[in-house]
Amino acid sequence: MALSAERIDIAVHRLPRERMRLRREIHTREVEVRVTVRREVLRIERSPVEDGGVVGPTAGTTAPTEPSLDFVLLEERPVVGVEVVPYERVRIGVDVVPSTSQVDTTVAREVLDLTFTPAAPATATEFDEPSTTTSATTND
Repeated sequence: MALSAERIDIAVHRLPRERMRLRREIHTREVEVRVTVRREVLRIERSPVEDGGVVGPTAGTTAPTEPSLDFVLLEERPVVGVEVVPYERVRIGVDVVPSTSQVDTTVAREVLDLTFTPAAPATATEFDEPSTTTSATTND
């Protein structure tokens, strides 16, 4: 006779726990920067004639003898340009955190139960040798 017992077989299954989504957002902000700009201004310097001589048109002529001078005055204006540059590198990793979990279960086992009941006391005639007549009939 073979006796059997249940045995615990525990396995670990990986199941999805939660879903994560990583999303980049762009946050804008107003920036105020002071920039120095320059512009050209025409400056006229006047000085009196010291030797009493006449410079320019003489009295009696109607048109100036020298042509007029043209100037182009320049100014600076701020020009705004925006450039996207990387400022930080981000890496994402997954760590496995070990923990213990207690599992409670019930297992069954076969046990042999032997019950011995003594028989009724035997009489002397049951343990005697069989008679020859009975043997003779049995052998025929």
